[in-house]
Order: sequence, then structure tokens, then C-alpha cells
Amino acid sequence: IPFFTVIWDGSPHSPWLASETDRAPFSDLDEQSQHHYGELVAFDRSLGILRKELRDMEIADNTILWFCSDNGGLSKIEPTTVGKLKGFKGSVWEGGLRVPGIIEWPAVIRHRISDYPASTMDIFPTLVDILGLADSVMLSLVDGISIKQLFTQEIQQRETSIPFRFNDRGALIDNNYKLIALSIEDQKFELYNLENDPDESHDISRENPDIFIEMKEEYLTWNATVDSSILGQDYTEGKLVGKHPESHFWMNDPRYEPYLNEWVKRPEYEKRIKMGR
Repeated sequence: IPFFTVIWDGSPHSPWLASETDRAPFSDLDEQSQHHYGELVAFDRSLGILRKELRDMEIADNTILWFCSDNGGLSKIEPTTVGKLKGFKGSVWEGGLRVPGIIEWPAVIRHRISDYPASTMDIFPTLVDILGLADSVMLSLVDGISIKQLFTQEIQQRETSIPFRFNDRGALIDNNYKLIALSIEDQKFELYNLENDPDESHDISRENPDIFIEMKEEYLTWNATVDSSILGQDYTEGKLVGKHPESHFWMNDPRYEPYLNEWVKRPEYEKRIKMGR
């Protein structure tokens, strides 16, 4: 029976709290780092249990396991979680965006390492392609692309850029070239070559004006489509249909109120609940 499952794991995430056994190998680190890496040990063990169960159920060969993080590493953790990259979670530098990804599909994919740039935005188009679904299942504006071809052969160049936006900052990655938006509103941009300058220390916008202008125009065009999408203009009706609730934190939602007195005792919820109160 075909199935689709998404697992959003809470580890590693503040407040980090690992068992004594899992943090023991990191006793030479500070306490916060011990707990952080200890949570990674527990997470790795859990992922191993999942993979074993798939094998025991004899469905592992034709089950696609797509593993990745949702953002880059964290500051104040030693040893560093981003290698030599610049920035951390919350930034649009490579330390905040670049993460490893693993796709396991034993019946199709042979073990190898690829440096082809991909994104979580590619997951949906790839699954649509694998299933042979019609293009009509997706809206006309899709930021990602199918990387199904990468499963069986190497692809040298990505044909479409990978865009990001976070508050007033953003980025556009076109293979080795990366445009950074330090301020979208003020249109303050910089350009980097990730192949020659992986730690993003040398702005090459003045040395490559044609590439800089082209990528800046591409980014601003894409950014406008994001605003349109938020307003629902991508839909057939050209607008959001029906009443949509305002965004708010879960701890301020009255539907959770009956559970908060119990949840506030849990370390992962305590700070949020007290902040909401």
C-alpha cells in the first residue's frame, strides 16, 4: 500500500536536554554543547530504528527516505556546527542555509556523493515527477524543480536558481554564484562566488556587473511573486477564498488552554507558555 509520511523531529533544538548516557561521550565540552550533541546521538539512534523497521517490513528497497535539516547550524555550540561557513540559523549566509541532505532509495539510487545544489523546495516537484502526476496538481508558480534525474546520473548544472527570503533579507543561489540581499527593502545586495569563496568574504558585484544586475533583477521579480502568492493571486480565483485566521502563537490559542498547566512542566514548552502568559 503506497504511503507518505513526514516526520518533523524536535531534536536538536533548545532547550537541549540529552540523557546522561548520550551526552557522556562529549564530557570535555561545555554543558550546552554536551546536550546538543547528545540529542544528535539520540536522533541518530531513532533514525536507525526507523530504517531497521522499514527493512524488517521488507519495504525498504522501494521506500524513499529523504533526510535534511530545515536550516543551518547554531552559534555558541562547540565544536562549531557549520564548519568554516559564515553565519548561523536565522541568517542567509551559507551557515544559515547550507545543510547536508540524504536521499535513500535502494532500488534506484546507488550510493554516491553529489555537490548538485538542491532545496527542500524540490521535494514536491520531485515526488510529482516520480509518481507521473500531471502538472495540473501544482500551481503554475513553483519555486522548486524535480531532481529525479539526479537519482540515476550526475547533473552538472542546475537550470533554475534557488531563492530564499527571511524577513528583510534574502538570497538567490545560481550554482556557484550567490546573490545576498542584506536588505530587500533598501535593495542592498552583494554577490559571491561560492566555489572560490565558500566563506563569503569577498563581494564580487563590482567585478561582475552583468551577473550582479541579472541576478538582482531575477531576485526582485521572484520576490514580487512571493508577495502575490501571500495574497492568493496564484490561485484560480485570484484571491484567498474564505475566512483565514490571523497568525498567532499556539500558546495563546484558547483551544490549548486546558493542557497548558500540564505542558508547562515540560522543558521544551515551559519558556513558551510562560512567555504567552
